[in-house]
Amino acid sequence: MGLLEVTIPAEIRTRLGKGGARQLRRVGKVPAILYGGAEPPVPIAVEKGRVLEIFRKYGHTSIFSLALDGRTVPVIIKEWQLDPITGMLLHVDFLRVDLTKPTRVKVPVEVVGEAIGVRQGGLLDFATHELEIECLPTEIPPRLQVDVSALEIGDHIAVKDLPLGDRVRVLDDPERVIVSVLAPRVAEEEAAAPTAGPTEPEVIKKGKAEEAKE
Repeated sequence: MGLLEVTIPAEIRTRLGKGGARQLRRVGKVPAILYGGAEPPVPIAVEKGRVLEIFRKYGHTSIFSLALDGRTVPVIIKEWQLDPITGMLLHVDFLRVDLTKPTRVKVPVEVVGEAIGVRQGGLLDFATHELEIECLPTEIPPRLQVDVSALEIGDHIAVKDLPLGDRVRVLDDPERVIVSVLAPRVAEEEAAAPTAGPTEPEVIKKGKAEEAKE
């Protein structure tokens, strides 16, 4: 995936804190931080609708441009913060991207195919839904697909089994299990075990101390 022909206007924020954040959200904007590279972090504001469009059309691993102070900056959405109750987008972290240097990013994992073991009555256990990788920005995949078609009961696929070639390096433990097929008896025992109640969605918080107060 290369640099998208998409540019989002951004403006420098002069009013920080909760009041400034609320004012931005009332006019359809979201507070953000632009950081990375040799330049210092810059508090900015962007249109919320444009950021959501990036998520919907291209995914958070896509590279696009921010237009700020008369110049365009290649960026990637590094982190974001959601309201744990409403799911509303509250804050975004944009990372400056050097297209010639490797970068680190978290990429979703997608399971494809139907495992042989599932057809035999086993249970597919999808344990790892996201992995951190390092590669050139232009080589970032939108997702990592894991084909489970050949898995029988008792089989699993670990990080070290992924056929990614030499352009993409996974930073997680090579022995980390991504997906496995459990035996029917084990599956029944796990299903019967008490589970914890629902938890709030994960909220990622980065930035300076004043950003955490917004």
